[in-house]
Amino acid sequence: MTRWVPSKREKYGVAIYNYDSREEVDLPLQIGDTVHILETYEGWYRGSTHRRKAKKGIFPASYIQLKEATVEGKGLHETVIPNELPLVQEVTTTLREWSSIWRQLYVNDSREMFNRVRRMMYDLIEWRSQILSGTLPQDELKELKQKVTAKIDYGNRILDLDLVVRDEDGNILDPDQTSTISLFRAHEMALKRIEERIEEEKVIKLNSQLQLNRCKSFTSE
Repeated sequence: MTRWVPSKREKYGVAIYNYDSREEVDLPLQIGDTVHILETYEGWYRGSTHRRKAKKGIFPASYIQLKEATVEGKGLHETVIPNELPLVQEVTTTLREWSSIWRQLYVNDSREMFNRVRRMMYDLIEWRSQILSGTLPQDELKELKQKVTAKIDYGNRILDLDLVVRDEDGNILDPDQTSTISLFRAHEMALKRIEERIEEEKVIKLNSQLQLNRCKSFTSE
């Protein structure tokens, strides 16, 4: 008889692989899903994802990267609070949202936008790994955070998603603790930066096309 043991230290983690359910007891996972681990048994975990807490099931322990978390309550009232940086959580949520749009772009055969979103997602995945490594000096970490928030804001803009309002350090502003004027100014500044980035890309794309046309014209002579 299988004997599941309540997990004590292994309580929270992030899926690093997709896991497709094969049986009713399995818990399907997507890369980036955060999980609440309840029990463990010989290389397997039993628990739930934070996006579907009511659905409980089993999944391979090797598919999960464990993270530090604070545990509150016991039994049915147990909750886990991640100790991760808020930015890492934002990147994970963003990747999940973008991946749904990315799949739809593939279905619609929107190749150019499909490739753009893919490149942005690859960048975020790589940068998230660097942040989680904990090996970056503070100045490099600060610079990387700016790159991450800029990429998220830019991606949300071209995908017609909501624009996140941030402070100068890239932290998301709390509407309940920020004045309306400050929120408006931060929103205007963020929108201006993104529009400038979009215009720069248009110029670069136009120059590249002109150069390509010149090359074709030269070779045809």
